[in-house]
Amino acid sequence: MADPKQLAKVLELADKELEKAQLQLRSARSQADALREQLKQLQAYRFDYVKQADEKAGNLVAANHYQQYYHFIAKLDGAINDQHTQIHAADEAVVQFQQHWQLIQQKQKALALLIDKEHQRRAARAEKREQSELDEFAIQQYLRSRAQRMA
Repeated sequence: MADPKQLAKVLELADKELEKAQLQLRSARSQADALREQLKQLQAYRFDYVKQADEKAGNLVAANHYQQYYHFIAKLDGAINDQHTQIHAADEAVVQFQQHWQLIQQKQKALALLIDKEHQRRAARAEKREQSELDEFAIQQYLRSRAQRMA
């Protein structure tokens, strides 16, 4: 089996890789949340703009102002649609980073389990060797005491 020191070094590298994956996942989630917040702000701004325009509708407004109003609303709607697209892409990135993190975590746990089993195996082997030495010592002591009694 592999040397525990080598396995510990590999585990250390796996821990660093897991930490990196966690940071990437956290960053992706943060970006998706920021995009959602921007969407809320765009929607609120559109709502307020439409509300103000409706309030002004009672007054006589030139045709070119209406045209500008509808043109601006169309631009806001386009920005909102673009924001939905960015959120969808960010959510997909979060899923990919989540899957990557889970894969790294599984590898790290498997490696930690392998190291633990190797430590247990070595401990059992050392215990067995020690017991064997104790048995040999006891046998030698018995044989010496028997030889002394017979002499």
